Amino acid sequence: MDRIITAHTPLSPEQLSFRGMYGQEALSQLFEFSVELISTDYSLDLKQLLGKPLTLEIETAEGGKRYLNGQVIRCTLVGRESATSRYYVYRATVRPWLWYLTQTSDNKIFQNKSVPDVIKEVLADYAFPSELHLSSSYRPWEYCVQYQETDFAFISRLMEHEGIYYWFKHDNGKHTLVLTDDVTQHETLPGTASIPYYGPDRTTVPQEEFVANWEVAEQVTPGGFATNDFDFKRPGTSLDAKRMNPGAYDNGDLEVYEWLGGYTDPGQAEHYTRVRLEDLQSRQEMVSATSNIRSLAPGYLVILRNHPRESENREYLIVATRYRMHESGQSSGSGGTSVCDVDFTVLPSSTQFRAPRVTPMSHTHGPQTATVVGKEGQQIWVDQYGRIKVQFHWDRYGQKNENSSCWVRVSSPWASGGFGGIQPPRRGDEVVVDFIGGHPDRPIVIGRVYNGGNMPPWDLPANATQSGFLSRSQDGTPHTANALMFEDKPGVEEIWVHAERNMRTEVEKDELRTVDGFRNTTIGLNDSTMVLGSRIINVTGTDTLTVGQTRDVTVTSTETYTVNGSRTVHVSGGMTTENFDKGLTTTVAADGETREVTGAFKETLHTGQEVTVTANDSLHDVLAGTLTERAKGKVLVESTNDAMDVKAMNQVLVQSSAAGMDLKSKAQMTMTSESAGIDMKAPKDITITSDTDVILNGKKVQDLSSKSWLKATPFGLNLTIAQATIGMFNATVWRSNVGAAISKADFSVIKTDVFSVSNKVGAFESKNTGLKSETAGAKSLLAGLLTII
Repeated sequence: MDRIITAHTPLSPEQLSFRGMYGQEALSQLFEFSVELISTDYSLDLKQLLGKPLTLEIETAEGGKRYLNGQVIRCTLVGRESATSRYYVYRATVRPWLWYLTQTSDNKIFQNKSVPDVIKEVLADYAFPSELHLSSSYRPWEYCVQYQETDFAFISRLMEHEGIYYWFKHDNGKHTLVLTDDVTQHETLPGTASIPYYGPDRTTVPQEEFVANWEVAEQVTPGGFATNDFDFKRPGTSLDAKRMNPGAYDNGDLEVYEWLGGYTDPGQAEHYTRVRLEDLQSRQEMVSATSNIRSLAPGYLVILRNHPRESENREYLIVATRYRMHESGQSSGSGGTSVCDVDFTVLPSSTQFRAPRVTPMSHTHGPQTATVVGKEGQQIWVDQYGRIKVQFHWDRYGQKNENSSCWVRVSSPWASGGFGGIQPPRRGDEVVVDFIGGHPDRPIVIGRVYNGGNMPPWDLPANATQSGFLSRSQDGTPHTANALMFEDKPGVEEIWVHAERNMRTEVEKDELRTVDGFRNTTIGLNDSTMVLGSRIINVTGTDTLTVGQTRDVTVTSTETYTVNGSRTVHVSGGMTTENFDKGLTTTVAADGETREVTGAFKETLHTGQEVTVTANDSLHDVLAGTLTERAKGKVLVESTNDAMDVKAMNQVLVQSSAAGMDLKSKAQMTMTSESAGIDMKAPKDITITSDTDVILNGKKVQDLSSKSWLKATPFGLNLTIAQATIGMFNATVWRSNVGAAISKADFSVIKTDVFSVSNKVGAFESKNTGLKSETAGAKSLLAGLLTII
């Protein structure tokens, strides 16, 4: 009998030929075939088969060909076929090329790539054929990590998570990995559009292919799936998602809830809840069957016919097969029957197959450290959330730059809405990284550590009593830093605060400082203090203020100085200028006030009101230059209880420019010129009036007028003096009759000099009829001052 199964190996058919095979193949599983080969050579080099392809060529009932192909990953010399046989049996274990991915492991980071893109990148390292038949679109993963796991485990868990599954398409000399995500992507079994079912009571024709032992099984599965996750960028956004498809039986609404659904967008939740529920319910109804159909293979659609239960006659997806194939022995030389039995499992094509999530998620076991990295030339590389980039010590592909990892959040002792603490790690720092849920895809920095390249800021253990913070200016040196240090060594405890440049302190209410010892403040440039309210400074000891240049003090309201002891103001550099816009009141009690001006002194008072100088004893103005006092109103110079002297070294002028002048005295008034005469002049009459005699007493009384004689009329001069010395200015008075004191004269001339030196002069009045001056104090008779010519 002709053989229906032929083995194609790296060796010739004369060296190796097919004897038998048993194995299994299923969707999203690595098939395994145990193939027995026979040879007359007992010394075959097994290495000639390892890692090489092996193909079984199987003749179908229709005369066509189907193939099972794989890679020989193990080879065993079993022994002699039988005691009398001249053949030796070799057993080859055949696996798909995808099995090689179970023999490699890696730690690798993928960023901003979808799962299909990651799978293609991983498979690119293997020179074997693959195809992707995907109907769905897949989100890019910001950060996806292969961590301490094989390439196969890595892509398997990604496919199981996203709902992608795979199977193999066999050809002569090769097999192709096919990735798909929907039942519509499957093809009908080649050469067999439908397969018949024959029960045990049915007579079959030899070599006819059919299905027997059709076992239908239904089971309770969850009727709902719910999941949730968290997006720190939108903490208030709910990512809760749920999908229900209860079974049409009791307790068909059982729900599975899973935290960390693996998404951050609510729109992605629909995809994952659907995939999870399809996974849970894909085993709800399954069929196990046996047949002799040699072409059956997983990944193909087939229609069952002739089943007595009509509902079973429909389309199915083959999800698994188990092969038992055998050819008759070579040693007997007798013809035998070839055996090819195929057990298989199907599910209705109306049910979407999903690979069960059997591949465990790779987990980290405790925190690990990494090095902070960033963009070249940027010592601090953070985003708006304070996240950083790191280079893990296990990452052999990272370039230690801003692309070495995703943005990694940094834990802080205090993190709140717009307030808290922040200390961004810098490039080169070693940080402690943990992983949320143990997932390598979710790193978070929880601390920082020193190392041999980054030592503590203070030498240890010599400075073990020092603690605090020492920063570093960006791109700076150890000499450019801000610092806060606590020294806890007994006897020298201190807090050291250092600002490399500026320092700002803000206290929104009260600040209380108590310094029990000395306080020393040194300011290199300017010092500015603004107090919006009141300010009180109490100095119980001595207060010394030294100003090297100008000092300006501005008081917008009242200023009060209280000095309980003495006060000395010494100005050595120049003049002192004081401006008082609204008045000045100076009160000197007790011992009085003494002023001494050794240089020039000028005092100008511009006032529209009143200037009052009151002295209980004496008031002295001693000037080397001119003293000028002006007032728009009345000027009163008064001595209330004593005499007034007005004196000048030179001429004294007392003048009323717009009215008369009165000189009055309650007692006798005396006008004396000590070295010259007295002149009294007026453009009109000069009248001397006295209630008693007018005495003109001189060696000569002379009448110089053009008239033959003038009648002299006595007159009086009253002076009232208030702490001043009163003199007379030049005046000529003409009178004709002198009265009783002067018996007779043709005319007389009276000359008088009046002078005044005083701080205050007032109440002078001049009239055409004579000269009148009123002061307060004394009355003198002019008779003694008259010179009669």
